[in-house]
Amino acid sequence: MSERGWSTGQIVLLALLLSAILPPAAIAIDLDAEFAKGTLIAGAQIGGGAQNNVERHGFLSGISFLDFTPRLSYLPLPPFGSSWLKGAIEPGLEGWAQYYFGPDTAYALGLKVALRYHFLGLHLGPVVPYIEGTAGAGGTNLDVREIRSDFTFVLEAGAGLSYFVTPGVAINLGYRFQHVSNGNVSKPNRGLNSDSGVLGVSFFFH
Repeated sequence: MSERGWSTGQIVLLALLLSAILPPAAIAIDLDAEFAKGTLIAGAQIGGGAQNNVERHGFLSGISFLDFTPRLSYLPLPPFGSSWLKGAIEPGLEGWAQYYFGPDTAYALGLKVALRYHFLGLHLGPVVPYIEGTAGAGGTNLDVREIRSDFTFVLEAGAGLSYFVTPGVAINLGYRFQHVSNGNVSKPNRGLNSDSGVLGVSFFFH
């Protein structure tokens, strides 16, 4: 793993510390109402990360980046399940704007489909954990030994916490594992993997 990247353990520890130091919500949060069927969720996230070496390659370009992902989701179902599995499913779309500043400056722009599952049964007051995945494609001018093309796919898997600061507004903190490749439409295409952290805000419209 890149020494400049965030490890999974570091992200989880940061999330737990955040949930511990944030004050309780001044207003009681009704999670069934927040995640009611038909709710529209609009938000945006910023993040950053660095290339890792989970596949143990002999060479890494040392890629690092910042990104911005506006998000729009719609809840097609009411909360379902029982006990700790009770949750809400959140499908949506994310814009993808990624700026690479190492080893050289470059960019990627695209669109992703996103799916997030909120574990309402595991909430601690206004703090709700979630897991998520995204998949998308875009254009890029990244030119490194791992990937070199004008087109790229992006896949992500992650987890995080949402903290409701007030009804209808939540701050999100999470970790994402990102894989970028061009699907062998051109060479080279070893692809690259990265660890990243994300911080964002979501607004719930009922």
